[in-house]
Amino acid sequence: MDIIVPEVSDGVSKGTVISMTVAPGDRVEADQTLLEMETDKAVVAIPAPQACTITEIRIAEGDEVAVGDVIMTAEGAEEAASPEPAAPEPDPEPAPVVEQKSEPAPAEPASAPAPAKEPAPAAAVDLHTNRTGDLVAPAAPSVRRLARELGVDIYQVQGSGPAGRISEDDVRRFVRETMQRITGGGPAPAVTGEFPGLHAQRPLADFTQWGPVHTEPLSRVRQITADAMGYAWSTIPMVTQEDKADITDLEEFRRDFNRAAAAEAKLTMTAILIKVCAAALQAFPRFNSSLDLAQMELIFKDHIHIGVAVDTPGGLLVPVIRDADAKGIETLAVALNELAGRTRERKLSPAEMEGGTFTISNLGGIGGTAFSPIVYAPQVAILGVSRAQMRPVWDGTAFAPRMVMPLSLTYDHRVIDGADGARFLRWICAAVEQPLNLVMKG
Repeated sequence: MDIIVPEVSDGVSKGTVISMTVAPGDRVEADQTLLEMETDKAVVAIPAPQACTITEIRIAEGDEVAVGDVIMTAEGAEEAASPEPAAPEPDPEPAPVVEQKSEPAPAEPASAPAPAKEPAPAAAVDLHTNRTGDLVAPAAPSVRRLARELGVDIYQVQGSGPAGRISEDDVRRFVRETMQRITGGGPAPAVTGEFPGLHAQRPLADFTQWGPVHTEPLSRVRQITADAMGYAWSTIPMVTQEDKADITDLEEFRRDFNRAAAAEAKLTMTAILIKVCAAALQAFPRFNSSLDLAQMELIFKDHIHIGVAVDTPGGLLVPVIRDADAKGIETLAVALNELAGRTRERKLSPAEMEGGTFTISNLGGIGGTAFSPIVYAPQVAILGVSRAQMRPVWDGTAFAPRMVMPLSLTYDHRVIDGADGARFLRWICAAVEQPLNLVMKG
């Protein structure tokens, strides 16, 4: 039987194989992990559909596979699976996928109606763009010509065909979505996703002419981070507000609590800030919204799911703590410790990184006095936390040593005014300095 890549999550259609756990001849049980695949959202395990013996492996680490691709063949499946008369039916389904991988060749005939009329322009385009060390945009000469006529940089267009091949429809879609983003109008929503290709990099120079170089492939996490951050930076007018919170008393309480707490319930400043931010979002609901330019409206979320940036060897991942406003700080601490541990081990499911309404990025464990975090669209604000330090603070009569924690709030200035940003951040500082402020008003 053929083993194919199953649907692992909504919106996930492909991924990169990062590890294999079986070899030809291995006997596996149902649901045993066959390989790990890195997708746009997380690393997921691909399980065996049933007990069987692996006879052939058709992929290797580093290969990109899509949902429906045949990755292995097996025999000796359980009897429960053999009576199916439609067993041969899976074969036709992988077949189109295999054919698709060789589609770039047939794709040329689609633009072949005028090959004799285009040899010179095609050669000119390829000579102009194909430099040492650069990739040529995967598009037929007719598609390149259309892009030139429309004034489109072909390198900014994301292809929808096999291996990212660009079609005329892709070029027209790029123009249409660009105009919708500029005008905010049109019958179709201007914001339909991450707007692929908006931040595509133009060809680089050949750096080898100045000295030796070496390369390493970007992980999927790094690719997605680059796309998301580039999208946010180029589309959101961001402002960063800074303030400082006196956490002397809170830090003393945290240390006392941790002396008696179980390892899984150790209280971190991030866990405390999750609760504080959840309360702040209730007091300032505009910070828990998303801007819909197409409809010219603000979407207020009646739920509070807070993302927490976690540093991992593979890059920055942001798991989400759901319904943070309904959980106590100790419960949040346990959930955060467990979630952060699985994040670093790359054992998160894609769903555990979706649906965040606000994000916290705490660099206090690393250092620094302040930084400007980038809003993670479609959210409208993010809180950055830097390392707390003992500082002399004037108490009205003398300077006293106090533990001071720098906070940086970045927000979408289209949604949030500077005065509101300052009030929101000051509210957080006041709640950290005197936690009773959290329960003073219902």
